[in-house]
Amino acid sequence: MATRSILRISELQAFEGFLESKGYMILATSKNPYEVLRAKKDGDTVIVYQKKDAKEHLSTMDKDYPLVREFIKSQRKQTNADKIRSMTDEELAEFYTTFSACKVCEYQDAERDTCGATTGFLCTQTYAEAIILDWLKSPAESEG
Repeated sequence: MATRSILRISELQAFEGFLESKGYMILATSKNPYEVLRAKKDGDTVIVYQKKDAKEHLSTMDKDYPLVREFIKSQRKQTNADKIRSMTDEELAEFYTTFSACKVCEYQDAERDTCGATTGFLCTQTYAEAIILDWLKSPAESEG
């Protein structure tokens, strides 16, 4: 049985690249006019179909649903919180020894490593928690 409305038509090329990165070989499609992608790895064949009147989504077999979900999840922008959740214990220990609310505070002057807030500014726990939460939800910077 086929699963409908999973993969967007606009993501077909990216999905093909994802499959190749997972070790799948992209093959020629069969004579089936609805087949738009065929890939094979070992004994597993992934086939993507485009229904006749489909305008936005493609279909795959139910067995390929986890693979498509993995692809969709990989396309999602990672937040700083996601990045922290995926850290090893060693990375987490290093992060905790160097991170502070000051590093993401709008008043922090990174060049001078000082607080640029006006005189009398009092950094409270509530303010620090708010800016950290904001930072955790923001997109993670890619490493590279």
